[in-house]
Parts: sequence; structure tokens; C-alpha cells
Amino acid sequence: LRYGIPEYRLPKAVLDREIKVIVQMCEQVILGQELGKDYTLAELEQNYDAVFLAIGCQKAQTLGISNEHLPGIYHGIEFLRQTALGQSVTLGKHVAVVGGGNTAMDAARTAIRLGAEEVTVIYRRSREEMPAQDIEVEEAMEEGVKFLFLTNPKAFLGTERLEAVELVKMELGQPDT
Repeated sequence: LRYGIPEYRLPKAVLDREIKVIVQMCEQVILGQELGKDYTLAELEQNYDAVFLAIGCQKAQTLGISNEHLPGIYHGIEFLRQTALGQSVTLGKHVAVVGGGNTAMDAARTAIRLGAEEVTVIYRRSREEMPAQDIEVEEAMEEGVKFLFLTNPKAFLGTERLEAVELVKMELGQPDT
């Protein structure tokens, strides 16, 4: 929560208060443990009456297309984490955000806050299929984020740094997994 949700959506002071309430309700708090390595679900069931697992989803999804490693390309979760930590990110005037979930909306709105002149969300399906919460999409639109629906990146172009994104128009089909 601290590194994946921007401050404008979840102020850190509010998060700190909520964490404090949870910790106060707990008899024991154990941090820095890995499920399957340091403990198993069976061990937890055997040793405790109640368990709260706060497992984050901090692994970025890649697109699997050419030049995805070029400087100038950030994965959403990593981009949000870097900005939450106050680390420097280099954005151009025009920013493209690929995806239709809440992470994409957070990345787009964060890019605007960092000074990008134009931010465009590229999503492979239609508006109706976007997994992002409606309010997140609406607020992104209100902040000036543009949207390209039924569009997907085909390739990232550049040699030393991202220079362009080659796009392909999509046709709506049955949802995949």
C-alpha cells in the first residue's frame, strides 16, 4: 500500500493510522517472512486461531515485446514505487501508459503530477472491459489523461532510449485468461 498506491489516493498519514490500528488488534506481528519458505499455510492453521496475511503484489507484468528493456520504459508497479520513495524518474513531455487497471490509472495520474504535458493510456480492449474502477478512470479523464481503446503496443522503438511506440489496432473478441 505504501509503495504501490500514490499519496494523492492514500495519504501516508492515513495508512500509518490504519496500520497502527491493525497492529494494536494483533497479539503478534511478524514481518519479513516469505510464505512457502519461512512458513506454510498448514503451519499457520496449526499454530494460530486467526491469521492476517498481508501479501503484496509487487511484481510487474511485462508485455513480452521487443525492446521492453530500453531506458525510458518503466513498469507500472516499479514506477509507482520509485516515485513513492522519492527516487528520480525521467519522463518525456509525452507519456504512454499501457494497461487498463488501477495501476495504469495511478501511473497516468502520477505522470501528470510529475509534469508530463500529455499522458495517453493505451488499452487493448474497450472502455467497458477496463478493470480499473470507474471513478479512477473518470478522475484520470478529468485530469486530462487521454485514452486509446482497442489499441496495443506492437514494438518499442529506439536504440539508446525509447523513441516511439508502434501500435496496432485491436478488434474486440472474447476475454482471455
